[in-house]
Amino acid sequence: MFDGGIRVVEITLNSADALKSITAVRETMRGKMVCGAGTVMTDKTIDDAAGAGAQFISCIHSDSRIIAKISELDKAIIAGAFTPTNIITAKEFGADFINIFPSITLGPDYFKQIKSPFCDQFFFAVGGINTENAARFLKAGAGGIGIGNNLVNPRFIRENNFDAIKEAAAKYVEIVKSFM
Repeated sequence: MFDGGIRVVEITLNSADALKSITAVRETMRGKMVCGAGTVMTDKTIDDAAGAGAQFISCIHSDSRIIAKISELDKAIIAGAFTPTNIITAKEFGADFINIFPSITLGPDYFKQIKSPFCDQFFFAVGGINTENAARFLKAGAGGIGIGNNLVNPRFIRENNFDAIKEAAAKYVEIVKSFM
């Protein structure tokens, strides 16, 4: 991913050896890549993620208690939201960024609609983003995109086809840069 131009990675805590992976990225990349923890849902996983070296913590929801706990650790907070009420809750309790999840369910038009009342909020489109739809989400108002299996395809890893991941990363970086 780094060779393809990606400089921020979120490792979800529901993946194998996630905490070890966060630590490994932090130690290996030594400041060249920002690494955070995703799918954080409990106090224990917040503490575990911070202990592993996560630079930001992303929760899939907008739970005020979880957001407050992350805030205590002085980490960037990415809260998940689906509705305007979720967005308001996340903002009120201190989320720095908001993942609209699952974005593919809501579609790019949803971003056009929520940018008006939430014009000062940075939204990531997350969930179902691929090279065919990423530009539509960015054009509609997403400030960034989060990509999972469409970037780090498990088949590529099983086959040790890291060039395919590098190529996919470069495509996504090119799409994002076209909106900068």
